[in-house]
Amino acid sequence: MRKFRSIALVWLLSVCVLVFAMLFLPHREMRPSALVTTAIGILLLIQSIHLARREPNRKNKPIFVNFGIFFSTSLLFAAYPLIGPGALFWTDSPYARMVFLEYVSLGLYYLLLALGVVYLSVDALFRDYRTWQKYLLSSVIAGGFFLFYCHSIVFDPMAVYRTSDIADWKAIDHYAAQYQKDHGVRPTPMQIAQDVDLFSWNHGKQIGTLFPEERLLRVTELYPYLEGENYLILLYRPLYMNVIYLCVLSVGFILLFFGYQYMKDPPQGAYIERIMFLFLIFCSLEILHAWSFVKSVEWGALAEVLSMGQYVSVVVLLLIAMFFGLRLRFISSVKGEFYETELASSPAGVVRWRDAIDNLVIRHFFDPRWFPKRVLAFPRRFNKGEE
Repeated sequence: MRKFRSIALVWLLSVCVLVFAMLFLPHREMRPSALVTTAIGILLLIQSIHLARREPNRKNKPIFVNFGIFFSTSLLFAAYPLIGPGALFWTDSPYARMVFLEYVSLGLYYLLLALGVVYLSVDALFRDYRTWQKYLLSSVIAGGFFLFYCHSIVFDPMAVYRTSDIADWKAIDHYAAQYQKDHGVRPTPMQIAQDVDLFSWNHGKQIGTLFPEERLLRVTELYPYLEGENYLILLYRPLYMNVIYLCVLSVGFILLFFGYQYMKDPPQGAYIERIMFLFLIFCSLEILHAWSFVKSVEWGALAEVLSMGQYVSVVVLLLIAMFFGLRLRFISSVKGEFYETELASSPAGVVRWRDAIDNLVIRHFFDPRWFPKRVLAFPRRFNKGEE
């Protein structure tokens, strides 16, 4: 109980510092959903540190070290509103927030998520490998995937300003602005397609001029992005596509983890499967949010939708925090420490441990008449005088 009080105290102090910074330091506006997500991420970071320290099975320590590194990005997110013009840091750099978004929010965050998930799956598949071998294999998979899809942005933070979408949008927007200035009305897509040359692209290079029919289709596609700040969707689209790729990698390895669990049923620490299932939901939600961004055309409505979707992700993060807490409580107990230690040394001789969720599922969704009695037997609590 003392351990959980210390976790709560450190977390509350961290949240107080975050709120103080938002109230008294020069900063840019931070949505309430982002503030809540950051606070929950800090809680998960504190829990991960305690789990890594208390873990009786040394092979499980890296799992929670990885999750701790992943959730440590919440500290960076807390600093995001303090960056850029009108804020506390890098006030003279108009691209500071954009670079942060590229390298941290939509880059490092999902790379570390993929690394943590891939490592846990590799650990389940290759339990006898050394820790450094698992890290090497996981880093090659996650890092290689990341570099394959994100290499242009990694080596050039301004690459998003030179995509074919942005190049074509600039040409169309420049013509539309000049036309409206001269005639007082906005040109139609047909008028723009007649007067503006657009090009076909291959790997960021112009390879030819579009035919009139193709040019009209292209102008019609980009025309809605001339309104207000809708062009930001085109600017961020490559970043969110990278998010989709990395989350698909994470989902793939989570499904591999559960497939291996189903086929081989290897020994696994308490609540690990529950945590992986919640990360499956979390990654799936991130894919849905990113796909909604990629397919949207109106920036204002999109911001509201993403803010609401972020609250759904907060619920999943709270459930992960709950299972982190349950595992910490379990491994801090005598029976939990004994169970995890025996699971590491002689797994074949350990009866699989069931938690309250297992018992709930068995009680309500399985008929004991169709299973051997010992399979679905509930643990007995012996009182004084019972034999």
